[in-house]
Amino acid sequence: MQVITDMYEIKNCRTVFTENFSDNNRKWEIVDIESEKAEIKSGYYHMENSSVKNWKYYKTKTGLKENDDFVIDAIIELNKKEDEYRHFGLVWGFDQKREYLNRFTLSADGRRAVIMQFERNHHIVFHRFHARKFPRVDTNKPVRFTIIKLGEYFHLLLNEKKIYMAHALSFCNLGSFAGYYIEPQLSVKSNFFQVKKMKVQSVTSNGLMELIG
Repeated sequence: MQVITDMYEIKNCRTVFTENFSDNNRKWEIVDIESEKAEIKSGYYHMENSSVKNWKYYKTKTGLKENDDFVIDAIIELNKKEDEYRHFGLVWGFDQKREYLNRFTLSADGRRAVIMQFERNHHIVFHRFHARKFPRVDTNKPVRFTIIKLGEYFHLLLNEKKIYMAHALSFCNLGSFAGYYIEPQLSVKSNFFQVKKMKVQSVTSNGLMELIG
């Protein structure tokens, strides 16, 4: 991993929204068909992918614009895993047409993370990064996924520990939608999804954790 010494001072950080799923004012998808189910119930957004081979995603509009610096922060609980190699996590940075997306996901066994810019049918993968050199994440407990866009770099964290960093040119930033990613034969739920927007100034710094405290 490239060491970046030129970091950024956070001049301003404001919360765009915090979702606790007490209602559906943000218009998350509600689905109940054979291949998938998504519902808001008891303070959680429940998502189940029963398909054989198709990944699913559930989105909301963040209000972020191209070149914004931001934090996307979510807590996801894995309810069911019939295949420990399947992935769950977040997608972001796509527009209403949803042709190209970014994803940050973790395997159901907690051992492998994937960071990717891809075409939604997976016909084209523009950039793909694998992260394996981190302590196994206990997916029997809630997992915190954090995406920090700071200047020219993205920082990807699991449970507040940075596991990967990549240049912003590796990702698409075509629109403001973000949400959840879930592969076949998995069921997840979430009670927290937050977006923050930042104004930054380039300085020498070592700290990231104040962004997600």
